[in-house]
Amino acid sequence: MTTKSYKQRKQEKAEKNRLKALAWGWVPPAAPAPPVAAKPKKRKYRKPVTVHQNAKDSFLRTFEWRKVRMQALKKYGAKCMCCGATPATGAVMNVDHIKPRKLWPSLALDINNLQILCHDCNHGKGNWDMTDWREVNPIAFCKQNP
Repeated sequence: MTTKSYKQRKQEKAEKNRLKALAWGWVPPAAPAPPVAAKPKKRKYRKPVTVHQNAKDSFLRTFEWRKVRMQALKKYGAKCMCCGATPATGAVMNVDHIKPRKLWPSLALDINNLQILCHDCNHGKGNWDMTDWREVNPIAFCKQNP
């Protein structure tokens, strides 16, 4: 008497079931298609962060800048001094340095060097243009110069 291994018994049973199925008219499905090799993922290019960008970001997170920024928004209001856009019209407001911090770092926290611009006007102005868009308040000007 010979003993069959588990693997042999399993193969014999599978063959017996296959022959039964063929006898009843069952056709086995086609073999599954081999898996398609996945496309390699493209790596997104990340611009290397320079020391200057880190310094810029760290300044904008300081308590002193946030305090002066809020004072400028209270003093001038949340209205673009260039085009007149407001948050009510969907504009995002920015507090802009008239004289850029890159060239005049000593004026970075001076409220007299700040103006309120919408994102589009501030982006267009950049840090190369030093246009002062603040309007002279006629009432305050008349009180100072009678």
